[in-house]
Amino acid sequence: MSHTNKKYHHGDVPRALMEAALTSIRENGVERLSLRALARDIGISQTAPYRHFKDKTHLLVKLAAEGFYELSNRKLSTKSDSYSENDLIEVGIAYVGFAKEYPEQYKLMFGSSIENRRDYEELMDASHTAFACILEQVEAGIEHGTLINRDPEILAKSCWTTVHGIASLLIDGFFENVDYDFDEFLRQQVTINVRGMSTNPKSLNP
Repeated sequence: MSHTNKKYHHGDVPRALMEAALTSIRENGVERLSLRALARDIGISQTAPYRHFKDKTHLLVKLAAEGFYELSNRKLSTKSDSYSENDLIEVGIAYVGFAKEYPEQYKLMFGSSIENRRDYEELMDASHTAFACILEQVEAGIEHGTLINRDPEILAKSCWTTVHGIASLLIDGFFENVDYDFDEFLRQQVTINVRGMSTNPKSLNP
């Protein structure tokens, strides 16, 4: 996605509104987001947004769902034809990379701005699709005998909580002005996590 705040000059009103919304959230916070203000930002009538989004929450749900699908695409692109523990490591690194690139959208996906998120089927389906990318990698590892034979959902959630914690701390600025290379730190942390569920941990050097 290209998250720029510019006047609307094309036929995709929902896309223009979503991009303007992310810019507004970055600059002013989600609390001050307004469909009418977004309409002014992109140069359309103040009633036009309501033809596409019934309210602000509907727009936020769409943004969060799109984020989960984009996250899924990034994680899927790391998969190779044959299973390797390195695939699971790369999935984790891709996860944090998405959060780093799109922090506003990431916060919508996991934060408290959308209340009662379980009421939105579209959002739940999208989040399950994203988690399935990790779960499938874990299931493949168990099948190939390279990961320990435990409940794959528990192992997948161990992977997820590791990268989610790193991503959240990164967005909140905890890795600013550190005296080490963040990318190397990230790779080591994810590798250590995968080592903990590997049947041959010595094969993975953090």
